[in-house]
Amino acid sequence: MKIARVETVPLAVPHEHGGPPPAWGGQAWETLDILLVRVETDDGAAGWGEAFAYNCMPAVRAVVDATIAPLLVGRDATDIASLNRDLQQALHLFGRYGITMFGISAIDIALWDLAGKRAGLPLGRLLGGPAEPPPVPGYASLLKYRDPELVAANVRAALDEGYPAIKLHETGEPEVAAARGAMGEGVPLCVDVNCPWTPEEARAMAARLRPYDLHWLEEPIFPPEDFAALARLQAESGVDLACGENACTAFEFRRLLDAGAARYVQPSVTKLGGVTEFLKVLALAETHGAAAMPHSPYFGPGWLATLQLAAAMPLAGRPGGPWIERFFTRLEATLYPGSVSPADGGRFRVPAGPGLGAEPDPDAIREYRVAA
Repeated sequence: MKIARVETVPLAVPHEHGGPPPAWGGQAWETLDILLVRVETDDGAAGWGEAFAYNCMPAVRAVVDATIAPLLVGRDATDIASLNRDLQQALHLFGRYGITMFGISAIDIALWDLAGKRAGLPLGRLLGGPAEPPPVPGYASLLKYRDPELVAANVRAALDEGYPAIKLHETGEPEVAAARGAMGEGVPLCVDVNCPWTPEEARAMAARLRPYDLHWLEEPIFPPEDFAALARLQAESGVDLACGENACTAFEFRRLLDAGAARYVQPSVTKLGGVTEFLKVLALAETHGAAAMPHSPYFGPGWLATLQLAAAMPLAGRPGGPWIERFFTRLEATLYPGSVSPADGGRFRVPAGPGLGAEPDPDAIREYRVAA
């Protein structure tokens, strides 16, 4: 079964986010950008993947079309591990992080989608998960509002939808205090600050935030690969740390875990190298006694891949098991009706079809496809 074609499909979907448009990387997110990657084989079968593309879709699309796809045509689509390694080795000159790895991740997800379809099994079942996986618990990952009143309002809205835990993207104490006040005691509160502080600043802020009983403090230090500083903060602050969404490949996660830099690791299937690298990270986390909490603020095939991976993880559906991250925003349309909204008290059902579990809605693709 040879790879015959690789196609990139850029989408931009408007969303309602409960406040002013969030802005990261100097750009306002009026839409959520989703880069689908379709891998077709010579017998007409097709698998779908997703590359992380927020604020960088033109660059990711270019690397897939011009650099990755030419290396794949004619290769055996069933040899997923070798293809992943060969792409990493052939393209390492262009970076082991960021855009290149985002593209490789999309290809790997699509190949695993094809593998599940060939086997007639959902990916989670193919990876050793149960035939009828329980719904995966999720937490509402709020966007950045910089306004305590908006934070409190969106916290209440998320709890009303049944989410059992909340994550903020705020760096100010007033916003964190507003969230804790709105949710009361006993509800897990995570705070992702996206690498804003020096080690000394992070130590001071961790002390200021301790009264709000954080479940974890996420990525408090820049640069995020300063694992020695993270390990010191983890040991001295009394606050559990989470990190890893920006780490690529299992080698980086091994360094992170060997340093004791976090209680929670957050592999992102659309960033770190796809399903293949994600599985390696799960094994590393287990051997280091860390909990894996997937980074998954996306809505395409990467979301389904994360659901399937979570379903196959140890302790799935049980206390201490994985939570899945769901951006708390309302898209104008969804690629997967029934698979991106929580049910059963903030839990997400794992789709039961072969491969990733569902096919993207062709009407949504036609409506929201853009020239990137």
